[in-house]
Amino acid sequence: MKRVIAALWMLGGLGLWLFGMVQAQELNGRQIMERVLNRTTWKDMQASVELRLINAKGQMRVRKMKTFSRKRTASESDMLMRFVAPPDVKNTAFLIIEHEKGDDERYLYLPALRRVKRIASSGKGGNFMSSDFTYYDIGRPKLNDWTYRRLEDEEVEGHPCYKIECLPATPQIAKDTGYGKIIRWIRKDILVTVKSLYFDRAMRPWKELTVPEVKNIAGVWFQTHMIMKDLQTGHRSEMVFQDVKVNTGIPAAMFTKRALQRRR
Repeated sequence: MKRVIAALWMLGGLGLWLFGMVQAQELNGRQIMERVLNRTTWKDMQASVELRLINAKGQMRVRKMKTFSRKRTASESDMLMRFVAPPDVKNTAFLIIEHEKGDDERYLYLPALRRVKRIASSGKGGNFMSSDFTYYDIGRPKLNDWTYRRLEDEEVEGHPCYKIECLPATPQIAKDTGYGKIIRWIRKDILVTVKSLYFDRAMRPWKELTVPEVKNIAGVWFQTHMIMKDLQTGHRSEMVFQDVKVNTGIPAAMFTKRALQRRR
């Protein structure tokens, strides 16, 4: 009798595993992206970031900043990035206020001019502080900006990944972001993007994002080292996150246009 029960238990476990596998196979591209964008369980996050700008000859410039984020709702976040070095960019700050419906707000504070500049939708494709990351790349992509198609699964660095083709939902999205298509590789086990290939509006390969390091911090997976390479010029930019802390109680007042101008 015990053998029969054990066999049934094993078959039941196998059935659940197979059911899970079937469910994963049936997920379409949009469903996978919904899970990716809604996976976070943190309330707020802060870190020190080193932004490395490296030209085709290997010459490097380094910029340092502090970044702060908080979840305002389940699908909306705020993010502030403030440069602390070198002196020529110190106190420059960038703020994103996400909206589930309507355009996100993006503001750049330029201390030399002592003014806050709002970045229009048409400027989202501009380079963020001379890096290969655009203003649109900084922060979370908006789900409805794209249509999604699941391609054949692939491995990246030995990790099974979903492979998703993202196409602009409208010609205006393509114009504003500069992207004609994005292909994303998303680790199945942790639902984190570990590679992306960006195409320009003429559908030529333009940029490649690789993620050499992801870390589990307080139960949340973060991309802690990202490299964006311009395939057409050979220039690349790296973001390295250090001293990442979550759920420290960052006040909402930090994420305002007025707070952008504070020197902290």
